Amino acid sequence: MASVEEDFPRGGTAKKPTESKIVVQRPEVDNLFQVVFKIYISFLFLANEKWNVKEGMLMLGCVKEVRDFEVTVSLPCGLQGFLGIKNISDSYTKLLVEQLDSADTEICSLTHLFCPGMVLRCVVVKLDITKGGSISIQLSVNPKLVNKALTSSSLKAGMVLSGCVESVEDHGCIIDIGINGSKAFLPKKAIKDKHNLKVGQYVTSQVEAIKSDGRVIQLSVNPLTIAQACAESGQGWNLTNLLPGLLVRATIKKVTKHGLVLDFLSSFSGQVDFLHMEPNQTSSYTEGTKVRACVLYVEPSTHLVGLSLRSYLVQARTRVETTPAGGDRIGEVVKDCKMITMHHMSGAMLELPDKTLAFVHRNHLKEPNEQANENRVAAIPEHTCRILDFSPMDQIHFVSLRRSLIEKQFYRYHDLQAGQVVEGTVSDLLNHGMVVHLSDHIKGLVPRTHLSDIILKNPEKKYTEGMKVKCRVLSVDAENKKLYLTRKKALVESSLPLFLCYTDAHPGRVSHGYIVCIKDFGCIVRFYNDVKGLVPLGELSFEPVINPEEVFYVGQVLKTKVLQCDPQKARMMLSFKAALEGETEQATKPQFDCEVGMARVLKKSVNNLEVTILPDEMRAVLPTVHLSDHTSNCPLLWESLQEGDNISNLVCFNKNKQNIKSRETLTKKPTVRWSLDEGVVAKDFSEIRVGMQLIGWIKNIMSYGVFVEFPYGLVGLAPKAAMTDKFLGDTTTAFKLGQTIIAKVTNLDEEKHRFLVTLKMSEVISPEGDAQTRLINGLQERRAVAEMLALRDTSDLRQQLAALSVGQKLKLTVDAAKDIGVTFKSDDLVGATIQASKHHVMGVNLTSGQKVTAVVLHVDILSTCVHVSLLSKLVAKKKSVSVTLVNLMCQLVLF
Repeated sequence: MASVEEDFPRGGTAKKPTESKIVVQRPEVDNLFQVVFKIYISFLFLANEKWNVKEGMLMLGCVKEVRDFEVTVSLPCGLQGFLGIKNISDSYTKLLVEQLDSADTEICSLTHLFCPGMVLRCVVVKLDITKGGSISIQLSVNPKLVNKALTSSSLKAGMVLSGCVESVEDHGCIIDIGINGSKAFLPKKAIKDKHNLKVGQYVTSQVEAIKSDGRVIQLSVNPLTIAQACAESGQGWNLTNLLPGLLVRATIKKVTKHGLVLDFLSSFSGQVDFLHMEPNQTSSYTEGTKVRACVLYVEPSTHLVGLSLRSYLVQARTRVETTPAGGDRIGEVVKDCKMITMHHMSGAMLELPDKTLAFVHRNHLKEPNEQANENRVAAIPEHTCRILDFSPMDQIHFVSLRRSLIEKQFYRYHDLQAGQVVEGTVSDLLNHGMVVHLSDHIKGLVPRTHLSDIILKNPEKKYTEGMKVKCRVLSVDAENKKLYLTRKKALVESSLPLFLCYTDAHPGRVSHGYIVCIKDFGCIVRFYNDVKGLVPLGELSFEPVINPEEVFYVGQVLKTKVLQCDPQKARMMLSFKAALEGETEQATKPQFDCEVGMARVLKKSVNNLEVTILPDEMRAVLPTVHLSDHTSNCPLLWESLQEGDNISNLVCFNKNKQNIKSRETLTKKPTVRWSLDEGVVAKDFSEIRVGMQLIGWIKNIMSYGVFVEFPYGLVGLAPKAAMTDKFLGDTTTAFKLGQTIIAKVTNLDEEKHRFLVTLKMSEVISPEGDAQTRLINGLQERRAVAEMLALRDTSDLRQQLAALSVGQKLKLTVDAAKDIGVTFKSDDLVGATIQASKHHVMGVNLTSGQKVTAVVLHVDILSTCVHVSLLSKLVAKKKSVSVTLVNLMCQLVLF
């Protein structure tokens, strides 16, 4: 079959011999059906007929939904457009710009300017292609675009125009009607509700008087006169400036089962498709009948005019109902529907059991991969359909006969309940979480803290657009279309009872919950639908917990047992300890998937901590170099720990069997823990590939290179030439034992099970922002340990050293100047060694006994040493985050 353009050629325009007006060429009677049908296809379901709607096209629309920055607009024939905040009017845009410059400027969002049901004159300003390949219609109500074809000389009394409030004056409002050389004024006496008019507000008005040769236009907004006002031939309307929303007197020229052809304004022709014929008056439409019609759209390049005979547009024109009389039925599956008419190449009309009419587009008469057979569909006596949408502009439901849609489990937010396990597709990664689509109409947010059992620094490494994921519903607000999901494995796979409301939380029941807040008095745990409770300090563990933040972390999933619950007051008392008491001991040791969690220190040695994993009391080893990603912090952390202390956030890195065996080796390195949790590891040599990046640590330093150890006992060699980008004379100067690194596999020896890696920064891709984040975390970690050491050591000096912070300024006295640097004395830090390297006293002349001001770079509590700087660029600056980061960088370079 030929294309639609070939089957239904567009009609041209011609002038009458005795008139100068532009008119539509009258089609022959045999082609009337084709012209009417072509108009219908040109608009119905834009996603399938992309070539029809063009930029600059004028259309009548109805506000469907209003948000702060965008308005969803229902357009004729089931189309939908979007009106952005920058496409309202010039005066409103100017007000937005002023808002950016002054916090005192008061501005109204779009929710104050528009409301559902408002009828608008719109112009198509842009056609965007969405990710799914469909077209998004971007609209504007800017009077300069809508009334572009009008001039001050073409204005006549009685015309109905649209505009936006430009300014609110003492005696009325200046209305922007977009016509150069004309100033439109709406007197105060004509405005009934004076307090609601704001700059940018859309106004439908009628020209009452024209003064000063069209320079001054007086308007009125009487709804009764506007509703009755008809466009007249004497007002000078033509196909260039004809506007949607105008009411016209018309004569029916031709009647077909697919629509009507009308004559109006003496010399124009327009078409009415079957969706815009009054359903209960179909039999009264005969040739020669006089009717009143509303202009729906005008296609400027071809001068095609669409009209409507529906009473809600002809009689009111300023507001329509956005929901049907039966309420919101979107998503509903309806049985026993009868097909009353089939419109070939467009779709069919259905009658629902309650006599409501609905339209099914031709693409929804069949499955996407099925061959079209409209005769077979029409022969079926009764159909089952699913309601897809309601068009306020057409006042009709759009439905589908596709089995795949009818049988779809989730079509609307009302179909979802908290606690359900669902599958969806990743569509977008945001700073605050991940958007997952469960269907074309339903999307949910996985908050950043719920992307995994631990917080991911770089979620883009684990999730990609289009990936299928399994989630569990945390909460759903169907009315506001808000859905929150979780990807935490412990919650998604939990088989314990779910607490969806407080009445579900009977005392004695055990369920999985996640920590949302840690206080001195305990932990607050949340379940589903905002059900939450408190685990007091005494119920956190069998062992005494002094500081819960050292043992637990926000987002951690744990089993909790209900001790008390008051549903009326929405209060609940929980216990971690009691939940563990009720578990039956297994004959075999528990399954282990890298996660350990918490352990208690049994014994300290120089290089290791002997620990027991809680609550199973299994022995393990925690090497000192595995206490932190920062090797300089490891001795501090080792010093701060005592026998009997609990250590949290641990993971086993040398697991090669399903069960934990005695003397397993643990790590607390956050980067290694992340790689295990995210699966950025190779569990066996067979999984290693050239080009793969792995997280590991320096195991041994040799003259010819360094050995790098990875989780699951894998070890690779970084040759001397592959350690750094610069020439390296001594391998011991580049790295330290236990240092966390990112390595890239370069060579594999499959026969000997050996592999080489590179540590060069130019060849290894480090996550964006990872270095800065690790620096900040290292400084915060050092600070926390220093405070802990000060608490446990009551000596005045350690207390004073712990109180110092990077970037703090000190008053010092020069003690001695040497080639390697300068030492100082301080009356406040008696017994401490205070020194500055030669790089940090450059350009400063110092003599013994001289008083100076220095900035703290680093505090080593163990050696009671303070490193400072006298550089003017650091001393002169106020202490800030940026200075702290600079000093931290200097600190790590130094040490």
